[in-house]
Amino acid sequence: MAKSSSQLEFEIIRRYFANPNLSFKRDGIELGIGDDAALIDVPANKHLAMSMDVLISGIHFPADADPALIANRSLAVNLSDLAAMAAQPYCFTLGLVLPDSDETWLQKFSEGLASLARQYNCPLVGGDTSRGPLSISLQVQGLVDRSQASRRSAANRGDKIYVSGNLGDGAVALLALGLDSHLGSSFSFGAQSLSDQDRQYFSDAYFKPQPQLELAAAAGKLFSSCIDISDGLQGDLGHILAASSLAATINIDALPYSMPCQRCMDTENRIVAALFGGDDYQLCFTVPEGDCAELERLARDIGVKVSCIGEIVSGEGVAYLDTDGAPVDFSARAYQHFASVQSA
Repeated sequence: MAKSSSQLEFEIIRRYFANPNLSFKRDGIELGIGDDAALIDVPANKHLAMSMDVLISGIHFPADADPALIANRSLAVNLSDLAAMAAQPYCFTLGLVLPDSDETWLQKFSEGLASLARQYNCPLVGGDTSRGPLSISLQVQGLVDRSQASRRSAANRGDKIYVSGNLGDGAVALLALGLDSHLGSSFSFGAQSLSDQDRQYFSDAYFKPQPQLELAAAAGKLFSSCIDISDGLQGDLGHILAASSLAATINIDALPYSMPCQRCMDTENRIVAALFGGDDYQLCFTVPEGDCAELERLARDIGVKVSCIGEIVSGEGVAYLDTDGAPVDFSARAYQHFASVQSA
């Protein structure tokens, strides 16, 4: 007798998600998968931080990509939101819509989730599965000291603007993977073709972004404001400025790039990728000038690259400056999920 859809759903959950590799025990999780709701302890001195992303096949990841890589990316981009709040991972829930119950795909997807979940001690505590076009909805929960949550609205005039890691790799990775870019037809590789090594670098940048949780844990107490860079520096820094009712000056020459990005993109396209590309999942944060030396020391101690790229000032918007301090204008735009499709 064929199994009913509900029987099949429970079997998928039992085999691939309600297992000790993914739904493992940790202090504070009183009850995970197996009941109508999870039971989670929140310590009295902590806030529970929550964030959720929806990833659609063919839009946020290639449909034919390795399921383990899809899983890694899905969880990593959510953990990046926790880092932006200076929160540490606690647990997560998963909503998975599948076109069919492909056992090989499910096994690899489960293993990809479990690897990152174990790395950050962040077990799966519940969720749902359904049938339909492939999509992944993931909600992460984290804990942060009540007095230390980073907010977009607390930047102050005179604060220095920092970013972690390198910028632009996420946008370049879309090209390397043959995916569509919102940056237009002029956004393309230079004359030098990609080496296999550089192609692998960009694949890892796309599928294995590194949420800056260690930096947030070590130095988040020094951040006056913070956001993760998912839609491009221009758009995400703009959220801090709007929430804080302030403006910024950015030194174009201070933007940090990886060596593969420098090798395969000309100067103009590197800048466009950094400012408007998105998918970098680095942190953009502001720090009072008097705390900058301490921030940079803490970052060195944990081996995380940070770059001071500008300053918070009075006014509105972002002013970009070249080496001589002259203003530079850009016409590209940050990624907008519901923007009208226009010809490049």
